[in-house]
Amino acid sequence: MAIPLLFLIADTGGGHRAAAAAVAGQLAIDRPGEFDVAIIDPVDSPSPGVLSRTADLYGPLIHHARWLWAAMYHATNSAAVLSLMRRSALRPLRRTLRRMVETERPSAVVSFHPLLNHLAAEAVHASATPQVPVITVITDLVDIHAGWACADVDAVVIPSPGGLARCRRAGIPADRCHQLGLPVDSAFARPFPDDRERRDLRRRLGLNEERFTVLVCGGADGSGGLPARARAIAGSGLEVGLAVICGRNDRARRRLAGLRDPDGRSIPVLGFVDNMADWMRASDVVVTKAGPGTVSEALCSGLPMLLTWYIPGQERGNLEWLVNIGAGRYVPRPRELFDAIVELSAPGSPGMAAMRAAVASAARPQATERVAALIAGMADGTAAVA
Repeated sequence: MAIPLLFLIADTGGGHRAAAAAVAGQLAIDRPGEFDVAIIDPVDSPSPGVLSRTADLYGPLIHHARWLWAAMYHATNSAAVLSLMRRSALRPLRRTLRRMVETERPSAVVSFHPLLNHLAAEAVHASATPQVPVITVITDLVDIHAGWACADVDAVVIPSPGGLARCRRAGIPADRCHQLGLPVDSAFARPFPDDRERRDLRRRLGLNEERFTVLVCGGADGSGGLPARARAIAGSGLEVGLAVICGRNDRARRRLAGLRDPDGRSIPVLGFVDNMADWMRASDVVVTKAGPGTVSEALCSGLPMLLTWYIPGQERGNLEWLVNIGAGRYVPRPRELFDAIVELSAPGSPGMAAMRAAVASAARPQATERVAALIAGMADGTAAVA
């Protein structure tokens, strides 16, 4: 009989669900048939409360009022405020999680969202099986929200040294901290593509095989003025290949329909895709925002980043880190973006070589495999629980 696991997410952006799905997929690869993983969004429940309304607002706010999302982020970024929220606004969610634990009877509970960690630990410790391990998988990279730091869980998967320092300051014992990286789908964890693989992928995806290729995307929500960026590159006269992935932003996809390059060739403009790894591996650079999921996927794909924007609060640290290590450049204005593409697309570009080396140094393609192994060991009792 398969061992039941409960993975908890909330759909504020696509990163939490993507990380949970990546770990579930890795478990199916490494130990087929041994685990029955339920990925559940408890926020999407009959009594969702304030967190559900916040999740619904995420897309509109990051598109139209980033300052308000940043204000909400900073206002809740303290242990005292989070404790008050759990006793008030998040009370309905606490009851929902307790019902889920009793219904699913998992051998491990894993939280992939900062506002679910404490509630998940409370639900398990109040259940008939309080010994079930509770694990946090942090899905931010550098700036770690206070909600992630829960001392009542049995293990915390941490993506970066900065995250480790935050968790240690919050009183989480060192033996419960596992700095393993941020999990991404196994399709991104293959060896970096060489020139031949890039050409083959471009041909299969309908791209010009020989041209330096720029991928434009904006996370799962296709945010960050994506249509303007894509139109600017297409109309710049730069002799580069271009592809645009709009995610859930159907409006952007419709606005960009019929987009063509300077030669009159149709430019691929797609919505949400299930082969993002192929598009990244076919490209030379990606123009995107500094979201943790996209950043980790690009690093594992060997893809330098031209970062045009970020969500204040949770993503500023990502941008600064990438710029500091040389794996990304901050190019918020069209002129800066064009200059970077011209420089990096030049044959034998030293800047391109340096960025690829920095990307290779920062990539952690084994993160998902290691996270899956930790969870499996804690669920089946082969790994010690602190």
